Amino acid sequence: MKLFSASVQDAPPMSSRERGRKVGKQRQHRADINMNRAHSSFLEEPIMTKVTERGEAKVSSRASGRDGNDEGNAKLHKLRYAVSEMQGWRSHMEDDHVLNAKLASNRHEETLLKDHHLFAVFDGHGGDFASKFCGKQLVPVLTSQPDWQAYLALSSDRKRESVRGLTLLKSALTATFLQLDSMLMEAQTKIRQNQLSKLECDMCSIHLGRQDMDERAMNFDRQLISTFPAGVLLERSGSTGVVVLITTSHIICANAGDSRAILSKTTEANVLPLSFDHKPSKDVEVSRVERDGGFVRAGRVDGDLAVARSFGDFGYKNCSEPKDHRVTVHPDIVVYAREPSNDEFLVLACDGIWDRLSNKECADLVHTLVYREGESDVGLICEEIIDTALELDSRDNMTCCVVMFPSIHMDDRSVSLSIPMGVMKLRLDRERLWGENSTPAIRHQQRLDDRRRRYKELLLGSASVEQQKSFETPQAIASSKSQSSQKSSSKKHRTSTAAADPKVGRTSSGSLGLSLKIGRTSSSSSSSRGNK
Repeated sequence: MKLFSASVQDAPPMSSRERGRKVGKQRQHRADINMNRAHSSFLEEPIMTKVTERGEAKVSSRASGRDGNDEGNAKLHKLRYAVSEMQGWRSHMEDDHVLNAKLASNRHEETLLKDHHLFAVFDGHGGDFASKFCGKQLVPVLTSQPDWQAYLALSSDRKRESVRGLTLLKSALTATFLQLDSMLMEAQTKIRQNQLSKLECDMCSIHLGRQDMDERAMNFDRQLISTFPAGVLLERSGSTGVVVLITTSHIICANAGDSRAILSKTTEANVLPLSFDHKPSKDVEVSRVERDGGFVRAGRVDGDLAVARSFGDFGYKNCSEPKDHRVTVHPDIVVYAREPSNDEFLVLACDGIWDRLSNKECADLVHTLVYREGESDVGLICEEIIDTALELDSRDNMTCCVVMFPSIHMDDRSVSLSIPMGVMKLRLDRERLWGENSTPAIRHQQRLDDRRRRYKELLLGSASVEQQKSFETPQAIASSKSQSSQKSSSKKHRTSTAAADPKVGRTSSGSLGLSLKIGRTSSSSSSSRGNK
C-alpha cells in the first residue's frame, strides 16, 4: 500500500487535455472489447432453425435388389434422401451441400445416367465463400471432365461397371477436386483485389503503391495485413468436402478434410467407412507437412489449421505439385461394390456431427429411429441426428445428409397417423422432460457443471485414497485382511442358507434390475471364492 500511494504521489500532475485523452482511450478500449464480443465466433444461444430438403428417385429393380414381382409397388424401387443444416452455436453458417443433382453434362445421353446419384457436403471455415463456391461449381466441373465424358461414351452398363469405368470415375473426381481448387483461387484473388480497391484511399494515406497492392492480393498469408485499418479481413476462407457418387454397381466416395461418409449394411460388419478424416496428426499428413517446411502442433498445421486437406487455404499451398502442398486438396477415394439387397443407407455429415458421434453410434441412431420408433421421414431423421449432436455439446455448424436405399423397410404410419410417432414423439417427450423454461444454453451449462462436479469428486476421492494409504500401518493391513476373511466366511454361510430356503433367495434378489444384477454378481463371486 505504501508503494502504491508513493507512486501516486510522485506521479506528475495530469492536465485536463491529457486526462481527456486517457479517458477517450479507455472508452475506445471498452468499445473494441464490446465489438469483439459482438463479432465472436460463438453465440450466447444456438440458432436451432433447420433448413431441410427432401427428395426421392426411382431406381431399377436391379439396382434396388428387388425381383421383378415387386414392380407393381413403386415404393420398393425408390431411393429416398434428405439433408438438413443448422447454424448452431456459430455466429455464421459456413456449410453447403449438393443433393442428388442432375448429371446432364452429356446433352444427348442424359437418360443413360438415370441410376447415377451425386451427394456432397462442404464444411467451410474462415467464411462461407469457399463452401458455397464448391457446392455451386461441383456438378459443372465434374461433368466437363474428359474422363467423365469418356465414361459416358462407354456403350453398355457392363463396360461402365468394369475396371476401366471405375478408373475413369476416380480420375474424374480427382480432377474435379483439383480444378475446383484452382478456380477457387482465381475467384478469391478477384475478391481480394476488389477489397483492396475499396481501401485505396486508406492505402494512399500510408503510401502503398498499386504494384504492391496487386502483390498483396496474390499473397494468401494467414496474417491480417498490419497496415490495413482494424477489422478489415481479406477473403481467405477454406472448406472440406466429401462427395459420394452412386452408380448401378458401385458407391464411390472422394474426400478431402474431416467431413465424413458411412455406409450401413445388413451384414455383420454393418457400418463401413466411406472416408477417413485427414487430421494433421496422422503420419501421412505429418510427413507431407514437414516436407513442405511446416510443422504440426496441438493437432494443427503450423499450429493454426485443424485439417490437413481442404479447398482454399492458399497460404499453405506454395508447391508446384498439388500433392505436395502443405495442405493439399488431393482427395482419397474409396470404392465399394453395390449389394442392393444388403445396402441400407448412407450418412454424409460435417465434423460438427462426427466430433460427437462415432460411425457406429450414428448408424445405431438411424436404426433406432427407423425400426424401433417407426420413423419414415428421412428429413426428420437428419434433424434428429443434428439435435443429438447438439445435446452432446457440438458447437459447430452441422449438416447431415441421409440416403435410404430401397432395401431398407420403412414404416409409413408415422406420416399417415395423427398420433405422434418417431422423431415428433421423441421431441414431445424431451420437452416434457426438460420443462418449459429449458434452453440449449441452460442444458449445456448444467452438463458443464455436472462434469466439473464429477471431476472434483474424482480428485477428492483419489486424494482421500492416497491419504488413507499413506497412513496405513502393517498392523492395520493385517487386521483388515482378517476382517475380510471373516466377511467371506459369513457370505459363504449366507449363500448356503439361501440355497436351502427359497424364501431367503427371493428376498435377497430384490425388485430392481440393478439389484438383480448385483445379486447375481455377488453370488457368482462368492461361489467362485468357495471353489478356490
